[in-house]
Amino acid sequence: EKLSEDTLKTLDEAVLKPSLLPASRQEALARRFSALQRSDAGPVTVRLEFRSAGALGANAFALPSGIILVTDELIALAGDDEEILGVLAHELGHVHARHGLRLMMEGSIVGLATAWYIGDVSTVLAGLPAALSKARYSRAFETEADEFAAHMLRANGIAPARLADILARMEASRARMHPDDGKSGNSPVDYFSSHPLSVERIRRLRGG
Repeated sequence: EKLSEDTLKTLDEAVLKPSLLPASRQEALARRFSALQRSDAGPVTVRLEFRSAGALGANAFALPSGIILVTDELIALAGDDEEILGVLAHELGHVHARHGLRLMMEGSIVGLATAWYIGDVSTVLAGLPAALSKARYSRAFETEADEFAAHMLRANGIAPARLADILARMEASRARMHPDDGKSGNSPVDYFSSHPLSVERIRRLRGG
């Protein structure tokens, strides 16, 4: 929980701004998402946090404790609320499988072991929030979260293709906003490049 709160603070200080979405709209989306039947057995507490992302564009990002960041730009890009629910279900899949925490453990275990040996664990721990904000899920993690979302959406009468629709739209929007992304390691979109999109992901969600 502390890691998630520190990461949220890091993002707020570095790249995010307060949401311009009306409180009533935020509350309505949160209520609709919380009303969905969940396919996971574990008691995961979810907290939606809405932010304006500016140049970072449409995206959502799950933190290990169950905080799900949603940008105003994603809400504006979505064709309807079912697409938004699809993205949120995908992020819940990451939380349920503890993907963020697993990324941190895999990426920091050598540094932690070394720091423990030399007695400087606090330095490594202090850098974890920034590292988490830039973490990139593997294809396996993305597939697992997609499958979780598809199962959850079907259980609630929503076609998984709705998630595919907004993923395709997000990819097109990102390409327009950042045509040179990937050519330089300094692109601001690196903060939210954690979800690699692919034709295969979209095809699977559409039942292809």
